[in-house]
Amino acid sequence: MTPKALEAFCLLADVVIVALLLNGLRIALQRTDSTALVRAAWVIAGTLLAWNVLSFQLATHGIFVARRVAFYAPHTAAAKPLRIVLAVFPPILFAVLLPVVIGLWLILRSKAMARIVDAMPLSWLVGVQIYRVAGAIFLVLWGAGQLPWQFAIPAGSGDVLVGLAAIPVAWAASQGSKASSTAAYAWNLLGIADFVVALGTGFLTSPSRFQMLALDHPNLLVSRFPLVMIPAFMVPLSSIMHGICLWKLHRIA
Repeated sequence: MTPKALEAFCLLADVVIVALLLNGLRIALQRTDSTALVRAAWVIAGTLLAWNVLSFQLATHGIFVARRVAFYAPHTAAAKPLRIVLAVFPPILFAVLLPVVIGLWLILRSKAMARIVDAMPLSWLVGVQIYRVAGAIFLVLWGAGQLPWQFAIPAGSGDVLVGLAAIPVAWAASQGSKASSTAAYAWNLLGIADFVVALGTGFLTSPSRFQMLALDHPNLLVSRFPLVMIPAFMVPLSSIMHGICLWKLHRIA
């Protein structure tokens, strides 16, 4: 796959995902008449866009590129602890985990967000993640010899499975099926398991002192722009959506 085609694909996927989530906020607001929720929605939309822009800037400047030796911090005594941390934990790991931890902590504490989640249809919270089928790009890149199979096959196949499974689960939820909640719980667990496998294989196949897989074909492309936007932005965003969906199921119960 040519670099320009890959960049076009990743940027299109990014725009589509952000647009879908903003539309979800619009749907929730249409089901309420609270001015306070409108203000909260504007804050959420602004935070989402700012996060997307920040991830884009960091990605284009190569901050997330996998390296065997960390050299992000200056060689000073004060920066030594930071260099040690970065040598063990690559920057992409912080990009994946910190938004999920901080985002869900803030969301679960917000009364306004609780009302927005209550207004969002469960069918939308599940069905929106049909965009996960875009993970098929990993399989395409593996077929082109640009990604190791140890990462591409489990990550790509898992994403496609989760994206396709979102369709019948969302349909069942829209019909008010008695089994829809159980199916939604199972689908969320499948989606989270997919991320755990993808992140694990991505970490073990990327150049670092912990690389244990694909030693003859390191996973270089996934930490570089534009493909790195998937783990740096789309993965934590989807993880937060799984958390919100599980929260919705808990509130329904």
